[in-house]
Amino acid sequence: MTLPTTEDRHPLSIGLSQKADEEILSIMLDRQVAALTAASEAIPQIAQAASALQRAASSESRIGYAGAGSAGLTAIADCLELPGTFGFRADRMCILYAGGAENLLNLEGVHEDDNLAGIDDFHKSGLGEGDILIGVSASGSTPYTLGTFQAARQAGTVTIGIANNPETPLLTEANHPIFLQTPPEIIAGSTRLGAASAQKAVLNMISTLVALRLGHAVRGHMVNLVADNEKLRQRAQRILQDLTDCAPETAADALQKANGRVKVAVLMLRDGLGVSAAENALALNDGNLRPFL
Repeated sequence: MTLPTTEDRHPLSIGLSQKADEEILSIMLDRQVAALTAASEAIPQIAQAASALQRAASSESRIGYAGAGSAGLTAIADCLELPGTFGFRADRMCILYAGGAENLLNLEGVHEDDNLAGIDDFHKSGLGEGDILIGVSASGSTPYTLGTFQAARQAGTVTIGIANNPETPLLTEANHPIFLQTPPEIIAGSTRLGAASAQKAVLNMISTLVALRLGHAVRGHMVNLVADNEKLRQRAQRILQDLTDCAPETAADALQKANGRVKVAVLMLRDGLGVSAAENALALNDGNLRPFL
């Protein structure tokens, strides 16, 4: 019987427990690195997916993430990180996870088999025509995630599908399929290892490229971050100092007046604008700071 790659066993797993700890860890790391190379082979598909996400983000369409189990956790992480890191509007983002938030405490696998729940969760999400849905499934055949994509197609929602087995339903269903040809896991079927590492890398690549194109990341800085703790307030101040070559006290004062918004503070210091004038200047450039630097 020929197994899907995500269910197959890697030859190096035989006798693994008889090896020294350091050797086991080295083998595991090598397998992770091998899985990540799958992302390099999918660069053209990743770029197309990023362009689709950029169009949605530029038009302030809604952005959804869908998944189950370990793959769903990688999707959740990317979705939750984007508002704080790059200033994506949290009210325009949503998560469709098999079993809902309650299932995050124990990850019961039964929920991923529910195709109708995926369809129902999509309809409850508010996603529709012109919006975008990113679905992640190592097998590429998770019924719950497929349900969200089936409903998305009927609603006119653009879909990005990420899977680790070729020619699977999720990739066939997706407007923008990304196949990650990761090798068999060192523990057969444990896709929280190599497959999930590749998925996480691709999600990070897509969202970071979009942030760059939208001007949320400029000169190596996350200029659209939400500084809601002391660490991020200090980071915002360092960013402002670097971009304007101002003193720490000047940066702190400008950020306070700008209510912590780095891009507004940059224009206040570089161009001598007031808060309202800086806001208007950014609005005329779709919030992109790069043209002013």
